[in-house]
Amino acid sequence: MALEVLLGIGALAGGGLLTVAPDGHLLGMSTRMLAGTPFDSYLVPGIILFTCLGVAPIVVAGITLRRMAIAPLLAVAVGVTLVGWITVEMVMLVNPGSLAWAFYLVLGTCIATLGAAWWRGALK
Repeated sequence: MALEVLLGIGALAGGGLLTVAPDGHLLGMSTRMLAGTPFDSYLVPGIILFTCLGVAPIVVAGITLRRMAIAPLLAVAVGVTLVGWITVEMVMLVNPGSLAWAFYLVLGTCIATLGAAWWRGALK
């Protein structure tokens, strides 16, 4: 649950800032990084980041807190979504590697693995 909240807060902030300033200046990013992608600005990626990796993990953390039966499966979905997001970002934003990418790949893997272990009954 803590990992979902950590992810959610960061994505709400990052996605919100990209949505408010689609040119990326609030995060020190340039739209030149988007060359070769289907995006002219960070608006759509910001909205996706805000909702799929910001709002969703916070909601899943609440479901986890309530120990609802679907929580482990949703945790797996959050982790897989994060790994997918980072993988697509690494392919589309062809630039030097980032330690943040490694961090978020590990975070997504941890969330998915913990969700899968809980789902299988290894965690109670």
